[in-house]
Amino acid sequence: MRRLAGAALFVVSGVAAAHPHVWIRFTAHVQMQGTSVTAIAETWRFSEGFPVQLVGIDTLPDSGPLDARQTAIFREQAFSSLAGAGYFSHLYADGDVQRLGNPTGFRVSIDQGKLVYTFVLPLKKPIDVTAHKVSLGIWDESFFVDYEPDGANAVSIDGHAASPCTAKPFQDHAHPIFNGIVVPQATAISC
Repeated sequence: MRRLAGAALFVVSGVAAAHPHVWIRFTAHVQMQGTSVTAIAETWRFSEGFPVQLVGIDTLPDSGPLDARQTAIFREQAFSSLAGAGYFSHLYADGDVQRLGNPTGFRVSIDQGKLVYTFVLPLKKPIDVTAHKVSLGIWDESFFVDYEPDGANAVSIDGHAASPCTAKPFQDHAHPIFNGIVVPQATAISC
């Protein structure tokens, strides 16, 4: 069985080996209006040496944003294929999966030799965090891609949030990945 996995991804046969093949450090800015989550703005920083030739681009700038043509190639060849995996973004309200809309603002850049994606995932319907237990996790269930928070405050509250809204990391034992072997980190969003 062949399947796409990861963020700019490879086509692999069979089940992923017992370790990741792509490493991404992420940040997520939870966009809020009052006490409701309206969107998630994400940044993915790939490990150095990620083989961008997989999407058919031989040369990239040393730093800065890619041009419109190169960005379109990344979107078509790598990013859009992640829709079926929900862009590896898992938002829950009272334990129920919340639907995210199509990504907007997709950009690709090079920063200190590393490929960086930025994009926004709007919610299909805003979620009031005072009425629901809300959490956000970014992970690949197959563990082909290892998502790690980029710093202690990798998930933060943005937008026009009511004060005081918080984002607190926790180990999400309710959603183990890689056949139950790995417990991912998630973030509880509350006001």
